[in-house]
Parts: sequence; structure tokens; C-alpha cells
Amino acid sequence: MRFINNGGPIKIRKGNFKKGFYWITIRTGEEIELDKNRGFAYGLNPVNSVTEGQIGSIKVETKQFEKLEYTPKDLFFKELIKIKGIGSKTARDIVVWGTKEKLIETIKLKGNLPFRDDIENKLKEKYGNGEFIWKGY
Repeated sequence: MRFINNGGPIKIRKGNFKKGFYWITIRTGEEIELDKNRGFAYGLNPVNSVTEGQIGSIKVETKQFEKLEYTPKDLFFKELIKIKGIGSKTARDIVVWGTKEKLIETIKLKGNLPFRDDIENKLKEKYGNGEFIWKGY
């Protein structure tokens, strides 16, 4: 899937595990081919492809819009990624654990979350109406 960078410059890791990785910089306005999940994780916007067609003797260009269906898990994942200190692996673990509603309900009931204490505190701060509980001494 083609993506375009509408924000500031970002570095994207390319390559594979066997041959090695390398980093490329995508500047504002540049396009890149990535899979759907990685493109959205980097905060890139999808590009609409243009095809040429013909109506009678007139050549026309038509835009092909790709139908993107966002599930609540995708939106919750993007929201978690934006929290400073929570990376994609931790966000994926949180999404696998449960939904946003389950997380908010657990925080309201003062239940234990199965994550590290610093992650738990960040989630409580974000989704618990500013309720921050520090467990240190």
C-alpha cells in the first residue's frame, strides 16, 4: 500500500532479518510502499491511486479510493502509540489484553492491570481522569 508523509521527516526501518536492516528518511510529501499496519503505525496517510480511462474519444483520469476499514482495535492502538513511553509492542499487548472500555472499567474499579508499573501509571493517568497513583517509596 502506498503512503505519503504529510508531517515532518521520519526515519523508517527497511530490510529483513536475514539480510539486515537499514534506515531511510521520508521527508514531507514523499511517498513510500509499506504494509497497512506499518504505514499507520508511522502515522502516514494512504495515497489514492490515479488510473487513466477513456470515455468515448476523451481520455480521463479517475481516482481509485481504497476503502480503509478501521476497527476499534486499530483506533485504540493508534491512541496508545501516541502516549509517551508506550511503544508498538506494549500497545499491541494492551490491545490483545482488552478493549478501551475494558481498560477504563478496570481503572475505575481500581483493579490490577497486567502491565509494568510505569505503563500502568501512564494508562491510569490517561484513562483514569488524571488519577495517578505512584507506588514508589
